[in-house]
Amino acid sequence: MAIPSFSAFHDEGINLEGLLEILSPENNLVLADDMMVSDGNGIILRVSETYEKNFGFAHDSIVGKSAFDLEADGTFTPCITAEVIRRRKKISATQTINHTHKNVMTVGIPLFDANGELKYAVCFNTVSMEQINSIQRNYRRMQDSLQHYSQEIAELRTRATSTNLLFKSAPMQRLWTLMQNTANTRANILITGETGVGKSAIAKAIHKISNRANGPFIEVNCAVLHENLIESELFGYEKGAFTGASSSGKIGKIELANHGTLFLDEIGELPAHIQSKLLQLIQEKTIERLSGTQKIELDFRLIVATNRNLEEAVQRGLFRSDLFYRLNVIRIHIPPLRQRKEDIVPMAHQFLARFCGEYNKSLTCSPRFLAFLEQYDWPGNVRQLENLMERLVITAQDPILDIPALPLEYTADASAPAELFPGGTLAERMDAYEAQIIRDSYQRCGTTVAVARELGISQATAARKIAKYVTARA
Repeated sequence: MAIPSFSAFHDEGINLEGLLEILSPENNLVLADDMMVSDGNGIILRVSETYEKNFGFAHDSIVGKSAFDLEADGTFTPCITAEVIRRRKKISATQTINHTHKNVMTVGIPLFDANGELKYAVCFNTVSMEQINSIQRNYRRMQDSLQHYSQEIAELRTRATSTNLLFKSAPMQRLWTLMQNTANTRANILITGETGVGKSAIAKAIHKISNRANGPFIEVNCAVLHENLIESELFGYEKGAFTGASSSGKIGKIELANHGTLFLDEIGELPAHIQSKLLQLIQEKTIERLSGTQKIELDFRLIVATNRNLEEAVQRGLFRSDLFYRLNVIRIHIPPLRQRKEDIVPMAHQFLARFCGEYNKSLTCSPRFLAFLEQYDWPGNVRQLENLMERLVITAQDPILDIPALPLEYTADASAPAELFPGGTLAERMDAYEAQIIRDSYQRCGTTVAVARELGISQATAARKIAKYVTARA
């Protein structure tokens, strides 16, 4: 019921300020059409159609009745109209409409004539308690989600701005927390894991989120240095130290890491005499260049990595136990990719975007291609996945990467599940392909609106296909 329907009241000298106050936008009333008007004695003169409909009253079934009688017979508890007349002031309270068992927030206002006589009482039912409870529940859920997503976004922003790491799995989330908690300490870090899991990337990430980020990050792969040159490469040398040496001498990798981070990869490959010198370096934080006599004080963070079992190497006498314990202050173990499958698809998308940019391509992945990536064992871990995505970007002839684009050594794997290669007629295969697209999109988006937006279809179509491919199979 709109305000113009009350225009006749002006002729009777009714003060509508209270009514206009109730209807002002800042009150944010909901269902304000649920309205009841009575005279000053409580006789109900008019009830809006929406009021009758929403609260189960027959048309005009309460018009002409007394609000006080409706209160007495339990139709309303309490009757806000009666309360307004008794107290002659605006009242906001919860009113129960008993025959429908609905609790609604109700605002009642008195309308007076020019002589101050109460002429009318107007009540607005604003919002049901069920709606309020639902709003509160939804609000709490939104708050929880907002807090969760805010934390996740903050973490992702920190990670994205300082590192190239991308992961979703719980093991890697715990690893990231450990990295953050230890990045600004001086403790030595030992990173372990299979070949290709990303030990170097983790070491760089620790450096980038640490208070040494502005200093150098010096990486040395101990496995590729020749045994006769490793000492000079690490510690440097003075001029004339040996035949073929630079006439001006050379600063070693360790010295170059001063005020930054020294990362020694494949630490298990160090020969015994270099292990002894490294132990001394850790203890004293000083070095002497080959053929030098001056001790050089250094300040650096040491991170080492290996794919070998150093405990076993210690037992076999291949690695110094005292050095191992010096290095193993903080252990960071990176699980293989097959044990954190949630990370596979995000990383595949990241590699795809990077290589498409490098090779000026525009490619995307089919759902069954992504399903294949998730179920594959990845013996070469992240490095293998990265190399595969680069290879596919270079060689792909179709804008959508699918199973046929994979190299033979992947598709020949007998462990690939049969559902990734559905048989049947073209219509059956197309239906299976569409089903995978819908399931993948719904799992990612969660709502019909979001699925429709992502796939460029109507919400009705999205709802129908979700019912066919997702809900029906649940």
